[in-house]
Amino acid sequence: MKRSSKSTNEAAFFNRPHAKWVVGVLSMLIAVVGEDSLLGILLRQTRFEIRGLLREEQQTVVPLQAGQYENN
Repeated sequence: MKRSSKSTNEAAFFNRPHAKWVVGVLSMLIAVVGEDSLLGILLRQTRFEIRGLLREEQQTVVPLQAGQYENN
């Protein structure tokens, strides 16, 4: 039988405030090492993935209304 709700013992996939903090730290590290260095490229990809997770989480919690778009 499949449970439809999460138990209180199950942790969330990630913590939004921590994810936002990590994005800030990654941005700072990218500025230090340079955007075009190998490490900078890896850090940028990681930051991109975390931002994507934040966007997905935000869209599942609060659906966007028509006409609201995020600029790239």
